[in-house]
Amino acid sequence: MMDKTLTTYQDWQEEMQTERGDMITAGEQPCSPAITFRRVNTMKKPMTTGELFEKIKGILEEKGKLPDILDYALASDNPVPIRTYAFALGNCLDYGMSEGIYLDFWIEYFVGNEERRASIGTFKTLHKNSEAMHTMASLLADFIIEERRYVNDNLDDFTWEGADVYALKENGEKLNWGYSCRTVEAAMKRKDKLLRNHEQVSVRDNATRKEKIYSRKRGQDYEEDK
Repeated sequence: MMDKTLTTYQDWQEEMQTERGDMITAGEQPCSPAITFRRVNTMKKPMTTGELFEKIKGILEEKGKLPDILDYALASDNPVPIRTYAFALGNCLDYGMSEGIYLDFWIEYFVGNEERRASIGTFKTLHKNSEAMHTMASLLADFIIEERRYVNDNLDDFTWEGADVYALKENGEKLNWGYSCRTVEAAMKRKDKLLRNHEQVSVRDNATRKEKIYSRKRGQDYEEDK
């Protein structure tokens, strides 16, 4: 007799809690829970920090939110690829040492256990009165809002590490919950556990963009390229 298929978020929470306890006892690192997001697959390689700045600047310009007091808006001259959406957007709005007002943006993220920072870009105005500071503060708020919206709407373009694991419904659609694993090896272990309760499980290597469907058949697994 087959095990009960987990189809609700509550089922998933209970399963996650049980398995987290087992993994901690065994000294293993669990995969993180993840909610299914819309796959866009528009990019063939990771976006860089400089490209992200130009993208958000372009959105602001289209919406008429770039103030006319700007002297320049320059993307980082040392761009790095953004391989994960798990980053924090940092900023600094302050008067320049000799002239004007500067608005700097960067991202903070982890590579392994090492915290890193990478510049995105800088806005500058030669004005330095109170009205100019308020204008630049509005630009700061608009940039944060548009950056957050853009990343959330295009999460797949910022997912280039590890692997995603999702159980499938009988019609082949993904359930609305799953796991994001740091390595493909961890994802394969998660897949084996999900197959105890589900007929089919999808494993997607985020670096190669390749996805495979693993199915349970007569107690054995077989895989199909998707």
